[in-house]
Order: sequence, then structure tokens, then C-alpha cells
Amino acid sequence: MSSVCHSPECGKSAQAAVAGSADPGAVRAPFVWRFGEVSSTLDVAFLLSGRGRLKIWDSVQAVSQTSGRGQLRRSWVSPPGNIYAALRLPVQPPFDGTAAAPAMGLLLACALRAEGWPVLLKWPNDLVLCLPGGPRKLAGILLEERGGVLLAGIGVNVNSAPPDDALRVDAAMPAASLADGPDRPAPLAESLWQRLVKHVHSAYNNGHSLSDRWKTRTEELLLWRGRDVELVEGQRRVRGRLEGLTPAGGLRLLCNSRCEEWLSGSLRLSERLS
Repeated sequence: MSSVCHSPECGKSAQAAVAGSADPGAVRAPFVWRFGEVSSTLDVAFLLSGRGRLKIWDSVQAVSQTSGRGQLRRSWVSPPGNIYAALRLPVQPPFDGTAAAPAMGLLLACALRAEGWPVLLKWPNDLVLCLPGGPRKLAGILLEERGGVLLAGIGVNVNSAPPDDALRVDAAMPAASLADGPDRPAPLAESLWQRLVKHVHSAYNNGHSLSDRWKTRTEELLLWRGRDVELVEGQRRVRGRLEGLTPAGGLRLLCNSRCEEWLSGSLRLSERLS
């Protein structure tokens, strides 16, 4: 299980507990820094990394954020009860290029599925919860790199989700939380994050071929694969059938019998627009 430090009480004893091991060859367990309210877990994680206090697979988790951010610097509303975390990733395949977002999405989706939640990946960096009324956005992933440090900012709606009227007008789908899922109580955000980190870390270390197999495994969990979708990239809108992913983590769309590849954009189901 991941070690946890409750800031600001964490001191040398906690650091020693993480660093110490009876087996020098044992894989170091990820360390979780836990805070109350912060501006952004990404900002705190970069600060700790700069001080040498956040190793690869360590993470920062906060109860709430005052300046949480998502894609395109959009505000990520962060009330207590949900997961707001920043996880440090290794800068090596498949996280050393544009495949990093879907690969991280795969690991997080598999971790949530291991906990019993019916989750799929919505390209490029969202997770959706499959509900009887259709998929709803459950989580988002934001990758940021500074000075050779790569972080995955992760937000998971555990106990609450933004209401429909609070979403952007062009939002691809409504949001949901784990509390809206199967007939089971939503877990505590803090304990769930510890378990998710354990799943992710274990899957990475045990999946020696992750850099080769991530694409196939991600396509198996890819939302709307084989269906007609619309991709919005800036002022351009393209409709086609979602075929799968490229080796670089881009999207493959079949448009008028021709396969097109995209590395970015917002995706939605075409049927929603007809």
C-alpha cells in the first residue's frame, strides 16, 4: 500500500519510513502527500519535485482546490469529497510523447475497473462512467511537464459532479460521480486514491510490455469505437467513424473512405447532433 504523509506534520521519520526497506532490491512503494485546501495539486507537486521530495509515482492529493485547472486552462471546480491529485510519471515510453495521455487514461481506467466501476476511456484524456442512461464524464487527466518533470493532474468525481446547467454549452456529455454508479456507496476519496495509485503502480511495473501493448489495450476500452463521431479542432469539424488509435496516441477516423489521423481535438457522438 502507498505510504501517506498528512501535511504539514510529515517529517524526517516519515521520509525514512518511505526510503527504508528490508530488501534493497524491492520496488519502492509510491508516496502520497495529502493536503487540505491548495491552489492546485499540480502546482504543489511541481514545488515538491523541485525540492527533491516527489519521486516518480509519488503523488499529491488535496481535499479541495481553489484554482484547479483542466484542458485549455479551463477552471476545474473542486469541492471536497472528490479526488484532486497530481501523479509524477516516468519520462519514458509510453509517457515520453503524445501517447502519454491515452496511456495514463488506460492505467487509471483499469484501476477504477479493478475497483468494480464500469469505466471507459474517452479520447484523449477523459474517463466516463457507463450508466443505464448513457456514458457520463467521470474523470479528467491533464499532463504538464516542466524541467524534465512530468505530472498527471487527475480529477475524479467521487461524491459529486457538476450539474448539467453548470457545464459548458459545447460539453460533449453530462457529468457523473461514483455516487451515481451501481448500487454501492461511493468510497472515501482519500482511501480510493491510495488504492488507485497501488493499482496503477502495480500495472506499470508488472506490465513489462506496456510500451508496446498500451495501444491495443486502450482501444479495447475506447468509448464510441466503431461509431460515427464528430471531432472539433479549432474552427474545423470533422465527422467519421472512430477506427482506433495511432501508435502516437492520436485518433484514427474513417472519413469518406479515407483514414485521417488527429492528435488533438474534442470528440462527441455524431448522433447527438443529428
